[in-house]
Amino acid sequence: MPKVHDLQKESVENALLLLNNAMVLFADENYKTAGENLSQAHKIFLANKDISAVSICLSLHGLINYIISPESYYKSLLLLEDSKFLAESSSDKEICAVNKFAFGYIYYAENKYNEALFYLTYAQEYLKKYPILKMKALELLALAYIKLQDTKMAYECIEKASLIPVDNIPVKLLGKLKELSDNFINSNAQDISNISHTEKDNDKNRKTTLLLALSEIARTVNAQANLDKLLMTIAEQTKMVLNADRCSVFLYDKDKNELWSKVALGMKSEEIRFSADKGFAGYAVRTGETIRIKDAYNDSRFNKEIDKHTGYKTYNLLCMPMRNIKYEIIGAFQVLNKKDGDFNDADEEILLAIGTNAGIAIENNLLFNIQQKMLEEQKELFDGFIDTLAASIDARDKITLGHSSRVKMYSELISNQMGLNKDITEIISKAAMLHDIGKIGIKDAVLQKKGALTKEEYEHIKEHVKITYDILRKTNLNESFSEIAEIAASHHEKYDGTGYFRGLKGNQIPLGGRILAVGDVFDAITSVRHYRDRMPLKDAFDIMLDGKNKHFDGKIVDSFFDLKCDVITDVLISEYGNKIKEKDRKILSSLTLREFSDILHSENKSKENRKIIDIIESYYIRQKDNN
Repeated sequence: MPKVHDLQKESVENALLLLNNAMVLFADENYKTAGENLSQAHKIFLANKDISAVSICLSLHGLINYIISPESYYKSLLLLEDSKFLAESSSDKEICAVNKFAFGYIYYAENKYNEALFYLTYAQEYLKKYPILKMKALELLALAYIKLQDTKMAYECIEKASLIPVDNIPVKLLGKLKELSDNFINSNAQDISNISHTEKDNDKNRKTTLLLALSEIARTVNAQANLDKLLMTIAEQTKMVLNADRCSVFLYDKDKNELWSKVALGMKSEEIRFSADKGFAGYAVRTGETIRIKDAYNDSRFNKEIDKHTGYKTYNLLCMPMRNIKYEIIGAFQVLNKKDGDFNDADEEILLAIGTNAGIAIENNLLFNIQQKMLEEQKELFDGFIDTLAASIDARDKITLGHSSRVKMYSELISNQMGLNKDITEIISKAAMLHDIGKIGIKDAVLQKKGALTKEEYEHIKEHVKITYDILRKTNLNESFSEIAEIAASHHEKYDGTGYFRGLKGNQIPLGGRILAVGDVFDAITSVRHYRDRMPLKDAFDIMLDGKNKHFDGKIVDSFFDLKCDVITDVLISEYGNKIKEKDRKILSSLTLREFSDILHSENKSKENRKIIDIIESYYIRQKDNN
């Protein structure tokens, strides 16, 4: 019998064949069948969690949907945006190139030729594994340049496409490229012999590409909190606009007087650090001057160590300081090896425009990350303070030790089961940790009494809820504390209005308070107390179910009983650091608390059901014995 991983491997191989077939069918303009192949491949890749391959499928699917039905333009772009997010998450340039190819194709079809140039230029450069898409990208680029009357660039794209090996390239695509080449040469024989175009056309295309690059940087700034990805986008756009082989963005570390970068396009991303006294980037940062060099190795300012470290060879370069909004230097651009000659004045103007926007964007990003770090540190201190308060209350009585922590865990499980968002769940969690803080005002003789409480003692212990409310209401550590106070002080309210301390009823009780009530009671009856032993689980379940719409909100009880038995058992045994055995977890994770309750109440228990009862009670009873 084949092993699971062998089946998965075979399945992925089939998906790759389907993907390649889809590309061939796409080039042959058999779009419907190509789409069907992509759908099958997408399902397999998704099941195997291959995000990169899923991104490719989504990109091509969005494109094919548009080709078949152009009125689906906006729907197709939304699909491409989803694919773009996955592609950027993978940090794989080829995956991003497939996505940009799809965008470029649609923009060309919509007669948005400058936008098409922007995306297709990137696509044709990084498409290595998919020659069909690369050839199609070059064909569309040539057509776009023809529309923009740029004969030279159109000719270069056709020439570049003709150099792609024709193995496995569909005949129809080759035929279309030959027809394009023949028609172009016949129509532009004189232009090709001179192979030049006007400076006006050059300037127009440069400006359009620059605007698109700045737009992409601005979009990334708004969407990207990750500094490395922001730097990558800035470097990619700069490299593309200046038609260079590589671009690095160096940031200045004033404290260490060092320049560092994690972006050096064309090689693997790794952090490079060197003294700000070295190299052209260091010179630009120290002097504030822009440097333009035709022969790097014949200039004493060039730091050869980086080339030695990376194995790269620098010929010409353009280096410029990068400034923030206060015009302070925060780093430097270094653009290497222009592909069509040497860097010129126009390149400097473009880099200055990009640098002004990029410098402000990077500093904002750095400030944002510093602020986030400070907020995280404050949150850690705040959480530590809450844990300490809760532990100080629990420590007054060894019998109730860990109660607040377990109520917190039950409350978080219920909140997640109900689909509450992260912020609400966090507030409920903090309220759970602090729900008994008012016991600081209860006499030890009452709190730790062994045996039943008198009426007067019970009334005294009920006061802890009001004390909890008063303490937390006056604790203005942050904006959420007033909400925490309301939730924590309502955990003894009852759904039918017979609870305390305010006698609230139904939805008058805060949602968090209703959740805490379920967690608090369940922990109380499944824990040892001075006046009684831990209750059998069957009886505990009866109390919870009988309390629906009386003591408890019925919907919250339902959510509690929808939880899996393994996570409930985790809480029950948490105090002593015990863990569920993997073989037991596999069984318990497939069973809800409601299903287990039904098993306990059934008269005729199967052998399998008895095994489940034995597993859960082995943890529960062992926990009881430990007490």
